Amino acid sequence: MPRDRFATRALILESAAGIIAAEGIGGLGINSLASAAQCDKVLIYRYFGGLTGVLAALGAERMVWPRVEMPSVDGGEESLAQAVEGVLLEEWAALSGSTLMLASAAAELAPTGQALGAATAEQRAKLHAKMIAALREQYQVPAYVDLPALVELLSAALTVFALRTAHASGPNPGALDIASPPGWRRIEKMMSAVTRALLNTNGR
Repeated sequence: MPRDRFATRALILESAAGIIAAEGIGGLGINSLASAAQCDKVLIYRYFGGLTGVLAALGAERMVWPRVEMPSVDGGEESLAQAVEGVLLEEWAALSGSTLMLASAAAELAPTGQALGAATAEQRAKLHAKMIAALREQYQVPAYVDLPALVELLSAALTVFALRTAHASGPNPGALDIASPPGWRRIEKMMSAVTRALLNTNGR
């Protein structure tokens, strides 16, 4: 029985996600995608208009950035520090554990992945906006803290660490060994120190 339009379209997207996760954005082409999806490449153009449309649809219809649940802790400035630290470290762990999400994050920097990169940036912006709104609703944010800027700054740093870890071939003498658990723990420790220094106001 021939596949219907929706099943074929879904299979094309799943196949694209699989190729990107396995080979990166550079491994995706019309011929390789048609082969993986076991469909005529004409259908890729019919349903998506080409690879750019596939990438845009993938970013719009799939989770290409981690969706993090807010922790349930008591309010207060110290708890705000714990919440910010917790959600960003959870985001980092989810990003590091997903080859598709890593490839989507990398696509923001790749000329061939602009459609997926733009969709990833849009998805991240929406999720971060919800995160920040929830933090402001549950906690008292100090007046001197620009919470959106803080979240974006720390998230961007952790994203770079996740991408570097994914491509690390071994220890880097004289620098932080991001490919090892001790290196990750050092990053987590400093993440905690930064958030607590900025968001705990005891003694100010």
